[in-house]
Amino acid sequence: MKSKKASRVASLLALLAVVSMLLAMFGGCGKKPEPDVSTPVKDDVSTSTTTTTEGDVSDDTTTGDVSDDTTTGDVSGDTTTGDVSGNTTTDNSGSGSTTSGNKTTKPTKTFPTTKPTTKNPVSGPIVSTSSTTKTTKSSATVKTTAPVGSEEDILAKVPANLKGQNVKVLVWWGVSDDGEDSYKAKLFKERTGINVSFESITMDKYQSRLSAMLMSNIAPSCAAISSEWYPQPITRGLMQPISNTKWDFTQKIFATKLMDQFAYKGEQYGIALKGSQMTTFNIIFWNKEMFAQKKITTTPETLWKSGNWNWDTFLDVAKKVSNPAQGQYALTATYQNYWMLSAGQDFVMTDENGLVNNVKNEKLLDAWYFAWDILHTHKIQNPAFADRATFIGGTDAMYASGSYNMQSALTDGIPANCKFEWGVVPFPSPKGIDPVSACEGVVFGFPAGRDIKDDKLQAAAWFLRFYLDDKAYTSNDFYPSKECWDLIDALWEQDIQSFNSIGVLTYGGEYGMASVQYNLLEEAPTRSQVKSNIDAWYSVFNANINKILNE
Repeated sequence: MKSKKASRVASLLALLAVVSMLLAMFGGCGKKPEPDVSTPVKDDVSTSTTTTTEGDVSDDTTTGDVSDDTTTGDVSGDTTTGDVSGNTTTDNSGSGSTTSGNKTTKPTKTFPTTKPTTKNPVSGPIVSTSSTTKTTKSSATVKTTAPVGSEEDILAKVPANLKGQNVKVLVWWGVSDDGEDSYKAKLFKERTGINVSFESITMDKYQSRLSAMLMSNIAPSCAAISSEWYPQPITRGLMQPISNTKWDFTQKIFATKLMDQFAYKGEQYGIALKGSQMTTFNIIFWNKEMFAQKKITTTPETLWKSGNWNWDTFLDVAKKVSNPAQGQYALTATYQNYWMLSAGQDFVMTDENGLVNNVKNEKLLDAWYFAWDILHTHKIQNPAFADRATFIGGTDAMYASGSYNMQSALTDGIPANCKFEWGVVPFPSPKGIDPVSACEGVVFGFPAGRDIKDDKLQAAAWFLRFYLDDKAYTSNDFYPSKECWDLIDALWEQDIQSFNSIGVLTYGGEYGMASVQYNLLEEAPTRSQVKSNIDAWYSVFNANINKILNE
């Protein structure tokens, strides 16, 4: 995920301009929070400028350009018939896969650093039914076992009658000729005869572009739903239920726990595969050398491996490694919504009837109490919200962030900048509940275009089944160690809570996560004030939910 994180310091400077107004608004219990006029800090969120590839193999007839900020690329290769599995309704008996022309070779370099997602992590079972080998940079880039969804298992099963179909995918990152997207599209065409093109649009214009394409009858075959946008692509009628494909999405490879996060009124609208890099998990980086120097043998890793990693044990360890009098803290983090998500809670949840305002849930309140306590009562968190700098500098012992920071090729990530030995563990959950992987999720589905049906819908579904299988096709050195890969696998095994309320919170641009966090943790002088302040957000979420449903 190509993520650019604004610094907490910059966010606070922007917020200082409205501090006096905020204090006036929050001085009393139950008052409506002041709109956040600053640009919200994007922790694990990325907006990417677009790049282009050449040509367009889509059979969509474009009558004019419905956006001033788009690029379209043909990354399909040239050849034959092939196939992919998982569809319960298609008969492909006797069809094989043949190739003609030059065969596509896998890029030797590490795939692009990140497909931008939104902020936090997800959970569900691993992709492989057997153990896979994802090791270090010095290892081979080809896994020693064939996981479920690998090219040996999938590309031979795409129905032959889909040859010649065109699949267009709308994305919000640049697609280069030698990148992962182009590689997958070319390989897919070589083996299946299905053409694939990508259209790039900046993340902030993604929904408007998709809407305009639908109105102009040039809808893409595949489009995303990010936690930043949920539920608007669904409530606005931009996406169709994935049940229209008649596929069996209960198969083990599908990340049903994440897909359920993007359901609406009993229907699922997006597909995700376990092992996908499209979703960013919340994790904890920890300084192994610092723990060793302090002779702390009960580490985040030993607690996690023993099944005893929770908020209570985190706090015990944090107190041992923290020395606030000397400016050394146990934890540095920009955002604190991780605690809420790791408890399986969000400001807005869903049920069979639609959206539910969850602000007054006691478990959600307890999470914000805990976030307030570690900052003000226990003082184990760096109050500067200094992001990764104090961890990389060796001052703070742990760093809470998105899993994208583990990527080997990310120039401002942990592998490229830490000079000490570090480790990774899941973000802890409250004691007494099953562990929850907090995340900002991304799923891909099918726009509600009138021609996205029948064979065109099937071709798009097969491509997503292949394309989203990052676990099978990403090079081993995407992360620097087996420890990182093992963590990702473990996170997919846990329950999932995606930060989907951000799409409701930011609706209309009035509020951001910075508004909530600043109000609950920095404007609350006492622990009891946290409840008063959080109650004030109830009406904000109610108003935004109603706006979304009535637009």
